[in-house]
Amino acid sequence: MAQNFDDDAFGLYEAICQACDGHAMVNDLGLCETCDGKMDRDLIRMREWAYSASAFGCPEDKLEDLRSHVIEKYGEKLELLSDEQPRKKRSKKQKRKTKRKH
Repeated sequence: MAQNFDDDAFGLYEAICQACDGHAMVNDLGLCETCDGKMDRDLIRMREWAYSASAFGCPEDKLEDLRSHVIEKYGEKLELLSDEQPRKKRSKKQKRKTKRKH
């Protein structure tokens, strides 16, 4: 019998959440509802409007109001994402130069 996809929750499936390791319904990113909310709030705090589902369709002049609301309700500290900048990888050429000096 063919599966009727209309009956399924859109894009959700049961699995282990990639953030909290809890077993629950997760989205296409592998996040449960709680962790997905934390990530969305973090994206808003970081002003990453293009990646936030909540900021989608929000008028540009209201984005800072949305950020202020999130900070007022949930605090300024990031909940899930890291605010550290990724370290630059050294090229193989730079690694060889370092090895030769020692």
